Amino acid sequence: MLPSYRLNVPLAPYTTFAVGGSAQYLLEAHTTQELERGVSEAHAALLPLTILGSGSNVLVSDTGVDGCVIVNKTKGTTFVVQDDRVMATVASGEILDEFVALCASHSYWGIENLSHIPGTVGATPIQNVGAYGVEVSALIQSVQALNVRTGEEKVFSNEACGFGYRSSYFKTVVGRDWIIVSVTFGLSTTPRPHIGYADLGQHFADTAIPSIGAIREAVIAIRSRKFPNWQEVGTAGSFFKNPVISTEQYNELKKEYPDVPGYQVDEENVKVPLGWVLDKVCHLKGFSDGLVGCYSEQALVLVAQRGATATQVSTFANMIIEKVFEKTRIMIECEVTRI
Repeated sequence: MLPSYRLNVPLAPYTTFAVGGSAQYLLEAHTTQELERGVSEAHAALLPLTILGSGSNVLVSDTGVDGCVIVNKTKGTTFVVQDDRVMATVASGEILDEFVALCASHSYWGIENLSHIPGTVGATPIQNVGAYGVEVSALIQSVQALNVRTGEEKVFSNEACGFGYRSSYFKTVVGRDWIIVSVTFGLSTTPRPHIGYADLGQHFADTAIPSIGAIREAVIAIRSRKFPNWQEVGTAGSFFKNPVISTEQYNELKKEYPDVPGYQVDEENVKVPLGWVLDKVCHLKGFSDGLVGCYSEQALVLVAQRGATATQVSTFANMIIEKVFEKTRIMIECEVTRI
């Protein structure tokens, strides 16, 4: 019934948290044709379907995942250069950092600030991945996707992707019916460094116009200081979103915590760095409970020692949510997807 799939495959090796149960059925898709075949077989069998990339932003339940899981490992990158404009179309299974490194080697500007982020290219539009002042929503021209229910293939424009802060159309109930097949980015051969973010600004304080290679190296160095090595400890990077609250609520928060930083999103809303709140208000930086804790260099990052369970990670995360609300009246949301 499902000739392309393997039965009862542990999922921990397919995620950077390295926890969780097994997939009822699992397929590694290395080509678009294998991806389409896997979708068709799951649909014909009337089984639910879950798509994984590199598993760097998910927490798989200890009970595992019913139905079919496809691990997307499709490959392929093409560049079309016209004047100073570069259109890069990338298969969704490509590793993001490998694509960023390739762009940097060609001096194709735009995505270098997203260096050293684990995950695949296909995850970037879903999550509207961003770091150090750059979000992919500013770069993505279009997204090719496949509907798991109908088999329809469709190209979504940037506007149709419905990008928001760490969100998109593909995270909505109806949007989850679409599998990302490829992403087209608009880059440039003209140097356009984005170094306004505090850490990068300090790093290049004495540099007029840094090279694309220098920016990539700086981002890698900064991220390496703030984030643990996922090959040594279970983690999914930043576990929670930075909360966006009303200006009124932010002003009230400052009365109690005068040093709390905030970044104006628009006239009515302010983004608060949750890492600061977890460290300075909740005093959770480096705190652990058993095998799960907040990373010693960045409280926003949860880490799980080998032997931890997904239930322990979830319990610890829920404790943080409750503590933040108790201290600040802010209800925070997970950035990591729980499966």
